[in-house]
Amino acid sequence: MRKSLRFIVCSFFALLSLSLFAQQSRKVDITFTNGTLIDFIRLIEKQSDYTFIFNSTINLDQIINVNAHQENIQTILDNAFKGKEINYEILGKQIVLKSLTAELKQENGQQNEKLIISGRVFDTNGVPMPGVTILVSGTKNVTTSNMNGEYTISDVAPGASVEYSFVGFKTQLINVLGRTKIDVILSDDITTLEEAVVVGYGAAKKISSIVGAATTVKSKVFSNIPAASAGDALQGQVAGLQVYSSTGEPGSDVSMRLRGVNSINASNTPLLILDGSPVDVAIFTSINPSDIESMTVLKDASSAAIYGSRAANGVIYITTKKGKEENPVVMLNASYGISNVANYPVELMSSEEWFAFRELTNPALKSNSQFQELKKFRLSNNIGINWRDWILRENAPTWKADVSISGRTNKMDYYISLGAFDQQGNEYYSYLTRYNFRVNLNAKVTDWLKFGINTATSYQEQIAAGYSTIGTGYYNPMNIASWALPYAVPYEILTDSFGNFIGYGEEQSFITDLGLKNYFDNMDIQPSLNNTLRLNTNIYEEITPVKGLTIRAAQSIDALDYRYTGKILPNNFGMATVTEEAFRRFYRLTSTNTIEYKFSIREKNHFNLLSGHESIITQSKYFSASSKGQSDDRMTNVNQGVEYNQPGYNFSETAQNSFFIRFSFDFDNKFYIDATFRTDGSSLFGQDNRYANFYSFGAMWNVTSEYYMKNVKWINNLQVKASYGTMGNSGISNYLSYGLTESGRQYDGIGGWYLSSLSNPCLTWETLESLNIGVNATLFKVLTFNVEFYNKLTKNMLMYIPYSFQTGFSGGWGNVGNMRNRGLDVEFKYDILQNKDWYLNVSFNMNYNKNEITELFDGRNEFVDGRSGLKYEVGKSYGDFYVVKYVGVDPTTGKQLWYDKEGNITNVYSESNAVFLGKQRYAPWSGGLNINFSWKGITLYASFSGVLGKYIENYDRYFIENPGFADESNMTKRMMNIWTTPGQITDIPKAGEPIKHDSRWIDNASFIRLKNLQLTYLFPKQLISKTKVFSGLKIYAIGRNILTFTQYKGYDPEVDNSIASGNYPNSKQYIIGIEFTF
Repeated sequence: MRKSLRFIVCSFFALLSLSLFAQQSRKVDITFTNGTLIDFIRLIEKQSDYTFIFNSTINLDQIINVNAHQENIQTILDNAFKGKEINYEILGKQIVLKSLTAELKQENGQQNEKLIISGRVFDTNGVPMPGVTILVSGTKNVTTSNMNGEYTISDVAPGASVEYSFVGFKTQLINVLGRTKIDVILSDDITTLEEAVVVGYGAAKKISSIVGAATTVKSKVFSNIPAASAGDALQGQVAGLQVYSSTGEPGSDVSMRLRGVNSINASNTPLLILDGSPVDVAIFTSINPSDIESMTVLKDASSAAIYGSRAANGVIYITTKKGKEENPVVMLNASYGISNVANYPVELMSSEEWFAFRELTNPALKSNSQFQELKKFRLSNNIGINWRDWILRENAPTWKADVSISGRTNKMDYYISLGAFDQQGNEYYSYLTRYNFRVNLNAKVTDWLKFGINTATSYQEQIAAGYSTIGTGYYNPMNIASWALPYAVPYEILTDSFGNFIGYGEEQSFITDLGLKNYFDNMDIQPSLNNTLRLNTNIYEEITPVKGLTIRAAQSIDALDYRYTGKILPNNFGMATVTEEAFRRFYRLTSTNTIEYKFSIREKNHFNLLSGHESIITQSKYFSASSKGQSDDRMTNVNQGVEYNQPGYNFSETAQNSFFIRFSFDFDNKFYIDATFRTDGSSLFGQDNRYANFYSFGAMWNVTSEYYMKNVKWINNLQVKASYGTMGNSGISNYLSYGLTESGRQYDGIGGWYLSSLSNPCLTWETLESLNIGVNATLFKVLTFNVEFYNKLTKNMLMYIPYSFQTGFSGGWGNVGNMRNRGLDVEFKYDILQNKDWYLNVSFNMNYNKNEITELFDGRNEFVDGRSGLKYEVGKSYGDFYVVKYVGVDPTTGKQLWYDKEGNITNVYSESNAVFLGKQRYAPWSGGLNINFSWKGITLYASFSGVLGKYIENYDRYFIENPGFADESNMTKRMMNIWTTPGQITDIPKAGEPIKHDSRWIDNASFIRLKNLQLTYLFPKQLISKTKVFSGLKIYAIGRNILTFTQYKGYDPEVDNSIASGNYPNSKQYIIGIEFTF
């Protein structure tokens, strides 16, 4: 193995040396006879990547003769201009021609006066370019082009050079040579279109120079989003990254996975880094999305292995904004909107259908006088209510306001922001209010010392709809919306002395028709409030003692203070009064120290060496106290009860210590090598396996930098890359490897403690081995694509394994399994139309992932988890549903039919006939489509996201498509097709058949959703400037989740769980907003 590795490395560097020699000694053949100078210039530009610059003093009609064989460019020019009044200078890839006569005049002092230069700047399509920076080199003399691409700059020396620059275009440096009019054409620069991003420790890199697999999502995706969570905006943006908002409850966290499920029992959430420090997924709901500059998703070992034991699930690096403009910029943004339930395809029975269904399933009711009297009275008086409208809040309001000030000087940049956000939920008694404050400051104290601080504080108040978490509870609002009888009403029904209906009275505190407490009265006596104060601060000190050497120390704290108050007030429902107070404090301290040295050898060999040390300490404390027996609603504090419960207490802390190194090399921006090594120690794991090593190696070939690609004009960028490495997963409980004790049990009437779990000193990291091979290219300057194949193998997978009962325990945790994820990421971007007024871009990404269990406990082919009861099998996907397969209904008898193990049809249900369905809880396919269209100041942005092959056990259907519940619950309309007559073809069995948990409840939850639709109008600057108050004005309208395409039969297919039952539904939102820039 070592000899093979040595051979590969030596071969690679030999290839670099050969390429270096070829570039430095490249020679060409040229024969040019009796041609004009202008034709000679065109020939050279065609056969090389050089361009010529000259002015009117050059005679372009003079005759040139040159005959060169295998000569370099200098020799060719010397021979061509021999005896001519022409001098030349090679500046990079530009050849500047000068008239010897003009130079002589300048030397004699005849051209020393200052000039006023004017002209226009165009792109390669001939479209004028506004906002181009024109700078006289070596001075502070600068101007910009106007809306027509025109510019004028004075006080320019005749021999000066002028620099023309614009983001996304190649900078041009042009010698004035005494001219007063200079028109310039700027060409696209693929590399400068990419901003530098941080992909690990050390200096930022451009995406095009990153060896690993990384995708950056820019700030425009996060700005103005109506959702509370910034993570929601990532959905459909990155190939391989699946993001779910399982609930529409304000303040709820998103769930996300990158390139499949890597673990069964450890975490599958990517590592989140905010401005250099680790944070948890709650950051998405606490951060102000308007403060985000970008998010970079690191997918493979080359880009993520530097984070070692925390990087198995990938890394999402969040970068917040900093000051950019020289003058202070103040931005004020405000928006208001409404939200409703995003998707509700369930069609429930009307009162007429419910009564008919009851008679269909129980014919005896047709002669039941009490039932018939109820039916006649309710139907004839049209008594009933839409319970969905009663229990859910329509047009729930959302508002947001932000203000920021940013800017920079030659010594400092700053960004300060304030934000407020308020969202009411579609279920009553749920809301989120959030306030944000952020200060980002970077200062250059001296030429060798820098200092910076990013600090953010957020305060959140949140109320959760208490019963929404109880999936099958009667008081769950979504269950009330579905189960409540269609003829029932929450009001008192008024009748006259003859029993005739005369209207509705007061809303009942106890709803007689349902036999339930009124939901709103029930919630009124159970107030609760959660509030969280979070602090995230990053500080760094950076010195550069010598050129290329950077020593950096960074410290960060991520901390929160959480408070909860919950009460049951004195009431008339017979519920015991209770008050509970809970407190939690958490902090994570991170100290990171790095030393980085960047240097070059012979200009084209670029090296970057980095080493570092990092320590992370976390601590969490929790305390709760409760009492009961409060008798007065004016005295309901926890100290005002008459009986106290045992307090709750929890304390935990962890520590991690790490060392890491990284080696990066590139030759002439053509060949790249990247290698990392990290050793991590963690208190989470057994004493015999506290430390583990992780590494990566990656290489990239920038094909377009090869000399033979220079004349291939339609290929603007072509890169091939590969990487391999290992990463760890430390996302486990804090004390899983320890033997733990608990108290509370008694022996012989005396309290004591007992051993609650056995220790495992050998418990170690789940290790992920990752291979990534990719190619990315830009064609015709408009089409960009990226294709990456990956193969990931998780080893030492954490599973709960059985113990001998002689130990006194049924089982414990061990590293006993392997699992593989293999797939493909594809990304396309196409600029369909781009000119002065119009722009149309379409981008598409998709991922296919194949998950497979490759090894289980003790070499077994199949294994049942002792805690969850889930079954795993080698060769199957984790998350493949394992249930009895439902066939349908016997047309003759109306009885249910299932398949047995051998595939035979039987009418006897047995759990022993369960099989893997090939239907997965985790979607193998995912993707997104983004459309950007603009015309002058109008911009339309649409973002679609979707997953395919995702299945959910729809437990909601079990209750509303089960005749056994029909006497106390509403049913779906399709239940009218229940079997009643021999020979009837239907999939709904006859009444009285016991309904089982089989494959019929496994619904296809694949979906495509219009995640974000945004229409913006930016007022013309000429119009805004007349106000002399602000410099920019933008109005916008946004829709979120406004369209959903799915076959799922439940409320919302985005639920990220194997079972859906009473879930708080996702929301559909519409907002309008305005943004001022001062």
